[in-house]
Amino acid sequence: MVISQIREPLTRIVQPVIIFFAKLGLHPTVFTVIGLLLSISTGIFLALDNFLVAFILIWFGGAMDFIDGGVARYRQLDSKQGSFLDSIFDRISDVCVFGGIIFSKQVDAITGITMVAASLLISYIRAKGESVGVKKMAMGIMERAERWLVLMVLMFVVLLVPSFGLQVGTLAINIELIGLHFAITGFSIGYMVLTALCVITVIQRFVYVSIQLKNSEPAKESN
Repeated sequence: MVISQIREPLTRIVQPVIIFFAKLGLHPTVFTVIGLLLSISTGIFLALDNFLVAFILIWFGGAMDFIDGGVARYRQLDSKQGSFLDSIFDRISDVCVFGGIIFSKQVDAITGITMVAASLLISYIRAKGESVGVKKMAMGIMERAERWLVLMVLMFVVLLVPSFGLQVGTLAINIELIGLHFAITGFSIGYMVLTALCVITVIQRFVYVSIQLKNSEPAKESN
C-alpha cells in the first residue's frame, strides 16, 4: 500500500535506467523471465541458508520486476498477455522465495507454510474480486511489494548482525512444543510478524470484497 503510493515518483527517478534498458531493444518479457529465474535462484539459496547470495539475487529480481513494466510502458508494448504472464510469474516467484525459507533453518515449518498460503491468498482475492467487478483492490497493509521489502530488510539485518539469525545461534531460544522443535531468533520473530501482517491483509481483502459485493446487490423487494 505504501510502496504503491510512491511508485509513480520512484518511476520518474529511475526513468533514465528504464530508458537505457528500453533502448537495448529487448522485449519486456525478457526482463520478466530473468526476474523469475532470479527468484527461483533466491529460493534455492534461502533453502541453503546462504543469505548473502539470496539477498543479492532477490534485489536484482525485484529490479527486474520493476524494469519490465517500465520498459513495456515506454515502448508501448504493455498488453493483457504481458500482464497475465507477469502475474503468473509473480505467483511462482512468491512460492519459490517464501517456499525456500520453509526449507531453511530460519523459521518453523508452520510459519513458513502460513506465509506461502497468505501471500497466494492475498493475490487470489484481488484477482477474484476484480473478476466480479470490485474496484480498488490494491489495498491492505501488506501487498506484494511491501512483504518483499520487509523480507529484504530482515535478510539485510541477518547479514549485518549474524546473531540476529540462526547461523551464530547465541541469541537463539530453543523451544519444544507438541513434538515440534524450533528456535526463536530475531529473524524468526520478524518473519512471524510479517506472516501475521499478511494474514491480516487476507482478512482485510476478504472483508472488503464481501462488503462491496453485498452493497452492489439489488435490494430484494418486500412482499
